[in-house]
Formats: sequence, C-alpha cells, structure tokens
Amino acid sequence: MEEVLDFCGYKNAYEMIVANMTQKELMSLLESLIEEDNSGHIEEVVEEIASKEYGWVDEEKIKADADDYAYEEYRDNR
Repeated sequence: MEEVLDFCGYKNAYEMIVANMTQKELMSLLESLIEEDNSGHIEEVVEEIASKEYGWVDEEKIKADADDYAYEEYRDNR
C-alpha cells in the first residue's frame, strides 16, 4: 500500500480516502468497517460511549474483578 500511496502523493491511507470520498461514501465505509470489526476495538468504543453518555456499567467485569480480588485475598492469607 505504501507504494500506491507514494505514487498518488499521499502520506497515509487516511489522507487519500478523505480527499477522494464523499461524506456519504465515508459513512458507508465506516459502517462496513464497524460491522466487520473482529479486533474488539469497536466493542471498546461502544462500551466507553455507553458508560460516559448513558451511565452503563459492566456488571460482569465488576463481579469478575471482585472474584479475582477475593481469591487473591484467600491465597495471600492461607
């Protein structure tokens, strides 16, 4: 990809894409990338928004952290 970007005069893919796609095309690309994400990054973004904007709390994580802490306490005090 570096060779293509260099040939076209761009430093990175972001610059090329933004310069050559309409707002509608960019939104469609974003939608596709979100739907196809398997990295977990989108899930993190969604959870962050849910937490900040809607007061969502990951109760499963809280319970898991409490269980881990209780086990560490048990292990350390045997």
